[in-house]
Amino acid sequence: MRGKLILFTLFCSINLFAQEKTFTISGKIKGLDSKYLTLFIFDKELPNGYSKDSILVVNESFTYTAPIKKFLYANISPNLERVIKRTGNGYYPAKSSTLQFFAAPGFNLKFTGEITDFADAYPYGEENNNAFANLNRVIYPLLNESVNSSVKISNKLVTDTTVIKKMKESASLLDKKIVEYKHAFVRNFPNLASAAWQLSDMLIRSQVSNILATEFYNMMDNRLLTGNIYYDEVQKRIQGFSAAAVGKIVPEISTKNTYSGNKFELSSLRGKYVIIDFWGTWCGPCIAGMPKMKEYLDKYKDKMEILGVASESDKGIRWKKFILDNPKYQWNHILSSTNEDFILQFSVAGFPTKIIIDPNGKILERYVGEDETIYKRIDELLR
Repeated sequence: MRGKLILFTLFCSINLFAQEKTFTISGKIKGLDSKYLTLFIFDKELPNGYSKDSILVVNESFTYTAPIKKFLYANISPNLERVIKRTGNGYYPAKSSTLQFFAAPGFNLKFTGEITDFADAYPYGEENNNAFANLNRVIYPLLNESVNSSVKISNKLVTDTTVIKKMKESASLLDKKIVEYKHAFVRNFPNLASAAWQLSDMLIRSQVSNILATEFYNMMDNRLLTGNIYYDEVQKRIQGFSAAAVGKIVPEISTKNTYSGNKFELSSLRGKYVIIDFWGTWCGPCIAGMPKMKEYLDKYKDKMEILGVASESDKGIRWKKFILDNPKYQWNHILSSTNEDFILQFSVAGFPTKIIIDPNGKILERYVGEDETIYKRIDELLR
């Protein structure tokens, strides 16, 4: 009897261990008439920044279990044409077209809802997801209405200029309301890991000011959130607000994450004006601005240097190929990585972001987007 008890206890322990190392999602969603779902779990430590898998759908129902090591943001594409917001040869990547959730060891979530022209279905079964589901249940219909207006305008389904103006104004009001709901979510649940993710996401999308982000961050209890990757990202961005603010001496960059593999130090460029250009091979406006950058580098070659800081999801494969294929843009180049995250260090939230550093290392200006104003400022400084 004692032996059986020991075996039973051992079996339960192994089973519990297995459960703790996996997560499960399931659901029956009205209108889910696709053959399979596509699951994306986002993790910067993975080669492409995410893992991908398929989930079989049978009679509007699905279930899926997989191993996981930590708390991560994930979403599911229902693979239904009617939720895709197509325009021309592209589409709007609206979150309301996906099923969003958070996965972690031991999570068991059930989705309920309906697929109409957006994914009006949400996960419940754990406090991070419960709160996040309640948020999305409110903002998804607003987001869907806003993006539908953009699709109609982009596809020229509406041509009356007065009507278009009203639609844009209405969409702008909806977008503002969505951001307000997100702010309220973080304010009401400051100690949830899902709220840390939401704040990090808003910072990336410039949906929260530096001052308000700092206020939210100070509300969070680091005893509960230490070790959560999204809280850590917010922390680094908050630190970056101050360290990389206009008027401060630029933080040192010392790395071997260079195109050549040789060590680079930003301080080695002292004595010249430096333009730090945060970009990516995936960023159209970043690439479009490079000819102008090259023009100004040639114009002020004795007074100016450029440091390109690339943000890539494939460990720099496309980055190296781009530089190799475009020798005229082979100025100073480094790659931001998980271990050396210069994007977080400088709290970059939009691409391209360009920062002007004076010969003494002082940060003079910061520009987000491909803005002609930066070149006028360079002329003022270097002429």
